[in-house]
Amino acid sequence: MRRRIGLVLSSLLTVLALASGGWLLDPAGSRDTTDRMTPAVSTVSGEELFQAVADRMVAERTTAYTFSGSSGGGETRSGSGVMRFTGLRNGLPDFSAQVSMSSPTGGMIRGVLLPDAFYLALPPAKGLPKDKPWLKVSPTPRTALGREVRPVAEALRASFDPAQSLSLLRAADRVEEVGREMVEGVPTTRHRATVRLRRAVPVTADPALREQYGAMLSAGVRTIEYDIWIDNGGLPRRVRADVPTSAGLFSVTGVFRRWGDPVRIAAPSPKHVFDADHITG
Repeated sequence: MRRRIGLVLSSLLTVLALASGGWLLDPAGSRDTTDRMTPAVSTVSGEELFQAVADRMVAERTTAYTFSGSSGGGETRSGSGVMRFTGLRNGLPDFSAQVSMSSPTGGMIRGVLLPDAFYLALPPAKGLPKDKPWLKVSPTPRTALGREVRPVAEALRASFDPAQSLSLLRAADRVEEVGREMVEGVPTTRHRATVRLRRAVPVTADPALREQYGAMLSAGVRTIEYDIWIDNGGLPRRVRADVPTSAGLFSVTGVFRRWGDPVRIAAPSPKHVFDADHITG
């Protein structure tokens, strides 16, 4: 069983790496739901704005997050999830989540991300029997299989982690208030910053994303244009970054909805779960 499961890990990691950071590439309809209102121009501190937004996210506790889009090579993927914020860790929102993501090559990947364990459901026919589709992975795996699967679970978590995109605020000297805009019927203030990529590397929590930024620097990318739409209650409704690459300019966006609504995030039933720490063959 270990060998069968291990065969799909590299392809899943490739899919997840393309979505890492909780972002999507040019989501369908992301621009259609923004209605312009009266513009305004002033600036705020990026660090202060980040902290205010993070505090409000934790206070509101729950949100739904969706993404869909395509990579530079034309591969498409989509995902959705619900999150519960449990506090701040190192100044960043910590969370539990129940998520899913799909792509043409990787199939559907589902995950339950809890503080003490990851539960990963591999696509059908990828190594687990139908009556036990979930694989439990601990934060400190004790088996070779657990150590192989953990990067997949961590990459899935990073794909939905809002701190990955919000951390760009911390790298901005000043953030400009562009003006008032409607996002999906909600009044917001749009903020924009030109982020120097070299400053973004040390404030980014995820090692894979830091490596990605480092590769971009090596390729000659120096700045990222970053936008965040914040509602009247101080909560983010949308984040977007314009990232120049050798294949062109990509618009990378994440969308938050239904702040404060009840969510259900729970481990799968034990009868449907294999524990990676108990699979050694």
